[in-house]
Amino acid sequence: MPVKGAEPVKAAEVAPAANGADYSGAIAQEVKNVKAIKDALSADSDLDFSLVLGIGSLIVVSGSTDYTDQSNVIHSNNIGKATPQFLAGVSFRSHLPNIVPRYWGCTWDTSKPQKPSPDAAPRREEVASNKGKACDYAEPWEKRPWSAFVSVKFAPGSSQSLNGFVFGASYAFTKYLTALVGFALTPVNEPSPGFRTTAAQFVTMEQKQGQYLNFNPNAMLSNTPNAFDGFPVTDSTGKLIYSGSPLTVHYHGGAVFGVSIPIYFSSVFK
Repeated sequence: MPVKGAEPVKAAEVAPAANGADYSGAIAQEVKNVKAIKDALSADSDLDFSLVLGIGSLIVVSGSTDYTDQSNVIHSNNIGKATPQFLAGVSFRSHLPNIVPRYWGCTWDTSKPQKPSPDAAPRREEVASNKGKACDYAEPWEKRPWSAFVSVKFAPGSSQSLNGFVFGASYAFTKYLTALVGFALTPVNEPSPGFRTTAAQFVTMEQKQGQYLNFNPNAMLSNTPNAFDGFPVTDSTGKLIYSGSPLTVHYHGGAVFGVSIPIYFSSVFK
């Protein structure tokens, strides 16, 4: 029974209380958060630092062979001087200018670039006018394509999965493709000096009896590439001809030539 003098309560005024709290503000905040995440994932303005994944060929100057000892038989892992290498590391963009005249004189600027003018070939006066300007028709990688990089490398079929490291320089041909050249230090499993001497003497003696004619004792003693490929470390009775380890790790320097793909990720963490 309604109380006299009391104002009637409207249904719209009790609806929010009956249905729970008002979540409109929280939903709006979540929409902003999703947008911020999408913007961070799509942003790649931080070009000074990036991860790089690459592939190249290692040219070892010494030409040494990497061996493994499988069931007391020595086998070559890679035959040839240029072996494939997979690279994973970091790259640091330098401020060295581009060798292309179109970008000479442009200042370092990471602002969002504009589309280049239809006339891509610059005139001499246009190149001269670039001095001290941001050149917003060009992206940062076009104005400063040179980078320094450091990476570890992996070689399929080698005696060690993590096969050394590489440091050097790269040049960007496109935003996501660079050519690289670097110096590599690579661990190589080589016959130990004591084993080489013992093996050369053993082969010399056995060849007098018509055995082991496919091995060259002089090449084994000087560790000529692939001289030990297929050589057993036991005699005909199964006894080891050398009491120590036949292989030892020796680090060699070499050159790596290849290509890499930069991955710009730092803007995600801003």
